[in-house]
This record gives sequence, structure tokens and C-alpha cells, in this order.
Amino acid sequence: MVDKIAWGITGSGDFMRESLDMMEDIVARYDMRIDIFLSREAEVVLKFYHYMNELKENFSKVFTEQGPNIPFLSGKLQIGKYRMFIICPATANTVAKIAHGIADSLITNSAAQTMKVDVPVYIFPVDQKQGEILTTLPDGSELKIHMRDVDLKNVQILKDMKGITVLEELNKINDIILGHLFT
Repeated sequence: MVDKIAWGITGSGDFMRESLDMMEDIVARYDMRIDIFLSREAEVVLKFYHYMNELKENFSKVFTEQGPNIPFLSGKLQIGKYRMFIICPATANTVAKIAHGIADSLITNSAAQTMKVDVPVYIFPVDQKQGEILTTLPDGSELKIHMRDVDLKNVQILKDMKGITVLEELNKINDIILGHLFT
């Protein structure tokens, strides 16, 4: 039986290319299926970066948020239809909502409900390191982004929450996948 992962994507251009590459690599290397769940904003960003067709070509199950429970991801996570819930990339907005108990979107509601059962939630926040980062825009140019203190505080709140593992590096997802394959 093929293991299934629920992968939530939020509306961040930062780390989007790297996240797609990671997902494609996981599917190519392991006997695993990734079902993609997009926030409304993720769909906008994927189209803006011209990644939407690639996503649909490489993943058979791509769902876009229509409401906090549509599609019904949280129920499928709670009853074990998926081995884990990965949110990557996670915007500062999504991180803030989860950190403060707001569950008003597909991704945040699914995280909140999943935290109530023994299905692990892994989050890769794009805004988590002090200082500045460079991100690549759709035209290939770079943009310098300054991290806000409030975003860093919200990431710390997530780190202290039961049921959530904050990933500080994108490549840690591969280690998590390997760990789950052998348990």
C-alpha cells in the first residue's frame, strides 16, 4: 500500500520553487503519494510564477480551498488517511493564525484539527530567521525581505505547540519522510 501525505501550500512565492522540487523528488524516490491542498492565495501565487501547470502535471490530486472544510481535509487527516500533514511553504499569515488558534481557512483548520490526533503536522515557515533574505521574483530578479519581529515570535509559539514540528530547513522534510517510512 502506498503511503499518502497531505501537503498544504500557502501563498508564498518565497521557497515555492524549492518546495515543488522537494515534492517531485519525494514522489520520484519513494513509494509515496502526495495530495496537494492549496490555499486560495497559493493558487494565485502558483499561477503568477507559472508553476500551476507543472503542479497539476506532476500530482494527480490537487485541491484548491473553497472554505475551511472544503475539500474535507481535516476529517481525512484525523482518521489517518494521511501519514502526515506538511505545510510548506507557510506564509507568516498562516503561521500567525495557527499560533493564535485561528482556524478559518483550509490549511489552518486542517492543522488545528490534526493537532488533536496523533497525525504529525510539519510546518516550514518562510519567515523564521532574523535578518534579511533574498527571494526570487517570477521574472528572475531578486527582492530583499526583512523579517518582522512579530513573525519570528509567532514561529517560536509554533515551536512550543504540541503536535507541530517547525522545520528550520526545507531539506529536513526528506529526513522526516525517511523516518516515517521505517516506522
